[in-house]
Amino acid sequence: MRGVRTAKTTGAAVLAWLVALPLTDDPRPVLAPLTALLVVQLTLYDTLRSGLRRVSSVVVGVLVAVVLAEQVRIHWWSLGIAIGASLVIGRLLHLGDAIAEVPISAMLVLAVGGNDVAASGRITETVIGALVGMLVSAVVAPPLYTRPASDAVQHLAGVTAEVLRRVADEVAGEYTREQAAAWLDAARALGRDILRADQALGRAEESLRLNPRAFDKAHAAPSLRSGLEALERTSVALRGICRALADRVHSGSPEQVYAEDVRSALSALLRDLADAVEAYGQLVGSEVVGAPQDAGLREALAAAWVDRDRVFSLLRGGDRLQTDAWELHGELAANIDRLLHDIDSEARAELRQSWPTRARLPRPVTAARARLRRPTSGPPNPPR
Repeated sequence: MRGVRTAKTTGAAVLAWLVALPLTDDPRPVLAPLTALLVVQLTLYDTLRSGLRRVSSVVVGVLVAVVLAEQVRIHWWSLGIAIGASLVIGRLLHLGDAIAEVPISAMLVLAVGGNDVAASGRITETVIGALVGMLVSAVVAPPLYTRPASDAVQHLAGVTAEVLRRVADEVAGEYTREQAAAWLDAARALGRDILRADQALGRAEESLRLNPRAFDKAHAAPSLRSGLEALERTSVALRGICRALADRVHSGSPEQVYAEDVRSALSALLRDLADAVEAYGQLVGSEVVGAPQDAGLREALAAAWVDRDRVFSLLRGGDRLQTDAWELHGELAANIDRLLHDIDSEARAELRQSWPTRARLPRPVTAARARLRRPTSGPPNPPR
């Protein structure tokens, strides 16, 4: 990908020079390739935005210089006025990173006394360079960054599942305060992976805008964004689970950790949750390529609901609700339910129907295959 971008940038600069030679009076129209070099960005949308901003910046700077040159010659104070006025106008026009082009153009044109040839030449070369840069970016393999974003979302699901499996393995024994604190730290550390996934997704969303190669990828952005948001909520629920287990160690109750029967059932539940979270990430990845595969998620969720009922039944049994720890039982149960609902396969399937596609209605064969893939009897309705 870097090699393609280097070739595109180099080609755009050379082409801008060749196009500018017959269209301008400058025998060395270096401004055209320089503009093309600056215009070509990672995505087509960024390139178009950069090109429009740079052309606007140069035009505004030239106009400021021409108007000022009619009144005064270049002095330190007139130079200050040109720079100040250029920056103010640039900010009002929201020119972003290209705002420096406004005072630069104003100073260069003002230095030659507002010469019309210099002014028009600078505008012409800038327009040529910007147009060539935008054209090359649009024609030569405009990149799509959906694959890196999909990989980042699946990686987030994977590391979340790793934390769940770690807790599942260690909660089966009489875990210590140090272990519980480590679980909580690991759950909090997921924030870094969420941030990286969000950055990758932001780039993917930009690459899809105005991109002719994104004709059949209209669903990719909402799929990845909703998947990331669900996994972010899952990480919050996971922190709640770890917090409840850590608070249990510090509660001072007769059962400083849960009894063996609860710990065994909870360990099985957390493993099923890990499988479900990982399957959810895989489902998001399959949606991006247009072939949703949710069988693994359905299977993991069905097992998780069964284990969830068993854990809650044990927590309600005996004298456990008669102790001061009932609030921790409720906190643990609430976060487990949140996690299960955040990655619900049925809700995901309904959400998928609202995403933009080339054909809003499924083809008959596709619809028939979808019905065949759907199990005849789903998991039992979760307790509400």
